[in-house]
Amino acid sequence: MSVLGVDIGGSHITTALIDLESRDLVPGSHHRERVNSNGSAEEIIHSWCEVMRESMHGKHKIGIAMPGPFDYEEGISLIRGLHKYEALYGLPVKAMLAEALGIEKEDIVMHNDAACFLQGELFNGAVKEQRPVIGLTLGTGFGSAIATNGHAEDAGFWNTPFLGSRAEEHFSTRWFIARYEALSGIKEENVKNIAALAATSVAAATVFREFSENLGMFLQQVTPRPAMIVLGGNISHAHAHFLHSLRQQMKDVEIVLSELGEKAALLGAASYWY
Repeated sequence: MSVLGVDIGGSHITTALIDLESRDLVPGSHHRERVNSNGSAEEIIHSWCEVMRESMHGKHKIGIAMPGPFDYEEGISLIRGLHKYEALYGLPVKAMLAEALGIEKEDIVMHNDAACFLQGELFNGAVKEQRPVIGLTLGTGFGSAIATNGHAEDAGFWNTPFLGSRAEEHFSTRWFIARYEALSGIKEENVKNIAALAATSVAAATVFREFSENLGMFLQQVTPRPAMIVLGGNISHAHAHFLHSLRQQMKDVEIVLSELGEKAALLGAASYWY
């Protein structure tokens, strides 16, 4: 059985047919396109459906990894004030997609994108059939999910009070850029650039040390304590500069890196039909 997996980000959509038996992408079905997330509701829905049709080649059940906040059961967007998809606020997105694609609303399931990442790694990735486990996506935002029985759910760590603000202010790309600029007087564009400087720049090395210490401090507070943590997202690609230190702080927890990368959310979203 093949299901369409869809991963919707702040500026892109990725789609692929997922073979639930082989637990992998169907060859030739993978598509990724940019989306104007500040467009009208009609423009956004049309753009998403165009890419979905590229992968579908007929009618399929669909699993969608969608950023929050969102009423996933009813398929209604609650995204507001986040500089993306503002035009969809309060609209029945699931029903609109079903109508545009000519399928039943019941043939679409939607889940939080971080939960889909973890579900994908549980389905056929780094933490296959492991539990309890936490999944963290470190990037533009701070995504988190937890699974205690093999079923991943949004953990909502991003909004947890931490060091005088909230967790996302310390575990996202904007923190890296702001902290490096505060220490060096130089504004870099992304974490990749800061990582490239870590071997020769005291400021860059300090940023990664502080990030690791803060993340370890935050994870020590998480209850129930997980047996494993799997890391994904763009910041995890710089793991050489913080993972060893993080593991030293969390010696009783196994910390692993995503095996599926960008495929994780696609597999996870589709696997809810498994």
